[in-house]
Amino acid sequence: MPTDGPVEIRYLFRFRDLIAKTIDAHKAVIDRYHMCWWGWWKRPAESDRDDVWPPLAESAKPDAPVPVGLFDSGSGKVYIARVSRVIPPSTDPDERVTVPPGDDKLIPEYYRGSPFTRAWMQFVAVGDPIPFFEHYSFEEAPRLADYAEDVLNRFRGKVVKSAQELRGMDTTIWKVRPRKDDDRDEEIILSTRLLSKPLATESRDLQASTVLHITDPHFAVGAGRGQHVWALESETSRGATPTMVEAIHRAVKDKPIGLVVITGDFTFTGLPEEFREAGAAINRLLGLLNLDKDRLVVVPGNHDIRWTKQEAYDNDAKVTEAPADATANYAEFYRSLYGHDANQSLSMGRRFTLPSGLVLEVCAVNSSSLETGPKFLAGMGQIEQAAFSEVASEFKWDTGNLTFRLLALHHHLVLTENREPVQDYYRGYGLAIDAPRVLRMAAGYGVHLVLHGHKHRAFVWSSSVYELPENTQTKWQLGNVAVIGGGSAGSIETESNNNYFNLLEFSATRLSLAMYRASNAGSFEMMAQWNSQLSMDHENGRLRIGEWQR
Repeated sequence: MPTDGPVEIRYLFRFRDLIAKTIDAHKAVIDRYHMCWWGWWKRPAESDRDDVWPPLAESAKPDAPVPVGLFDSGSGKVYIARVSRVIPPSTDPDERVTVPPGDDKLIPEYYRGSPFTRAWMQFVAVGDPIPFFEHYSFEEAPRLADYAEDVLNRFRGKVVKSAQELRGMDTTIWKVRPRKDDDRDEEIILSTRLLSKPLATESRDLQASTVLHITDPHFAVGAGRGQHVWALESETSRGATPTMVEAIHRAVKDKPIGLVVITGDFTFTGLPEEFREAGAAINRLLGLLNLDKDRLVVVPGNHDIRWTKQEAYDNDAKVTEAPADATANYAEFYRSLYGHDANQSLSMGRRFTLPSGLVLEVCAVNSSSLETGPKFLAGMGQIEQAAFSEVASEFKWDTGNLTFRLLALHHHLVLTENREPVQDYYRGYGLAIDAPRVLRMAAGYGVHLVLHGHKHRAFVWSSSVYELPENTQTKWQLGNVAVIGGGSAGSIETESNNNYFNLLEFSATRLSLAMYRASNAGSFEMMAQWNSQLSMDHENGRLRIGEWQR
């Protein structure tokens, strides 16, 4: 597309190659059909951009296609595409925007049928990368949440200096124009700021649609050192035994990871020294995976809370909530990770946008709230119902939308063993005492998946959840909830000396689960794999998760 100067483009659209080679896939469709459809997946905090779509739709014609820019936030390259037609977003946020009947073949196969596309552009040409940075300027201030207007106004009439300027902005569309002689020539980097509170509804992009689930690492020091099977990060003389992080990274190093979820029991006895080992391991893991702390979700386990007061079972003893000093070491560990204080319930809420277009919302709750003893009710769990309700309320889980909803906790909501040992009656089972109530709450809130740990048992389950008969009014069946239990990643107390972690990979239409196992502190290898189909429940306006298929 030769020109005498920069191409007159008004809009720059963001994308990234994480599922497929985006440009090549669309060019292949154009080569075959002379046109293709390009879908727009907006960010959760982003509006429908009614300042962009109506004027673009008005100006784009088949006989006079309009040029737009396509910014690859991964490579930093910018391409010119020619738009001949636009299908703007619907005024109904729950309505899926589709291309005309028969035009599905004009959409690259890798996202054909995705329910997350909010608008469409029909391209008749996509060119090679162009000189963009230093040659174009911001026509208007970018629309960004959490930034003062005077800060954003500094971008108006300023030269676009680098890809890093664009990457730091939580938006997918910019208004731009060719550079003018009197435009300001300065670089302004709006760094991606870490979230500053446990419950945050701001969305964070993930670099990949794969979630790494780790549980029960049980980092141990001193007299209990033998409880952790791997070398510790602090140990200089390790011999042939790798650290847990090294072993996990060797297994996933060719698989980009977007998010890490750890469901408790970081320690064996809750000592500050053990939490320091856990923190060192987590920091190294995030560094190897190129992730920041906003791509980490944690909850405590029963071993992380120090509240033991009684040494023997007392039939008349009152089971109470754990005292504040029981959680002090975990609270300090949390602060050292995130740089802000944990809340009183030790819960978290996070929202993520996956490259597949799926929005993932995570409610992480503390299930280790009861005061227990070492020889009775050991590890008995209870979920913080108020904390669960608070996160669900913030994310508006009582309404229908296409988010994938995940509940993370330490204790079980369903039994994982075929038969519990009789001698464990007084010690307490792994099942949380309010598990049925929480399962019903989860199903009522539209939770699709529960992740847990605790019993060191790798576990897969799916439950149809129903209301109690005496409480049933208009709705009897509450929904289906899938459950994934993680086997311990680091404890010596496992069956056949095996340790585990899980990988969950999301697409627009499917969740894939891969379980990894290492024997005798050896290499992690994939043990088993399941798939579950994701579809739309038109009655509730929510995603539906299907049964596990091996």
